[in-house]
Amino acid sequence: MNKRKIYFLAVLLIFLSMQSSSAISQQDRLDYINSQPHNKTSILKSKTAPRMSAVVDKLLITASQLQLTEKQKTSLSSIPEKYLYPLRRMEAEYDIARMKINNLMKDPDFDLSVVRRETKLLQNVALEMSYLSLDAIAEIRNIIGLENFKTIMSMLGQGDKI
Repeated sequence: MNKRKIYFLAVLLIFLSMQSSSAISQQDRLDYINSQPHNKTSILKSKTAPRMSAVVDKLLITASQLQLTEKQKTSLSSIPEKYLYPLRRMEAEYDIARMKINNLMKDPDFDLSVVRRETKLLQNVALEMSYLSLDAIAEIRNIIGLENFKTIMSMLGQGDKI
């Protein structure tokens, strides 16, 4: 075979593998992910920030599927600006602080005071994210009402945890 045919076959194989991987439905991916064992790690051991913005985002997306009044829809539209975007910024700050701690700890002669300061920053950011996400969830619940909130939680499979 000449080089042109080999190149064509390589491109064809890559294209077909990309097509077959996108053919898996999103629900199948979610089922696979949910069936995998989950390791509960501490904040410092996790590779990324706790994604509290994802919880708020899921609630907003699910709330948009309900029969809400125009006033409720308008109130919900202000949630991303007020809570979601700041949460994502805090998640980025958390990741940066975690990376700094990891880099500091790689040095055998690390300065303990610097590591403590960065760890304290990491804890403060995590606490701020928790408070902000709780405020967002409470505001969503107040806007849509308790019954709609229970409906959303049951749609997300969390109905028994209310």
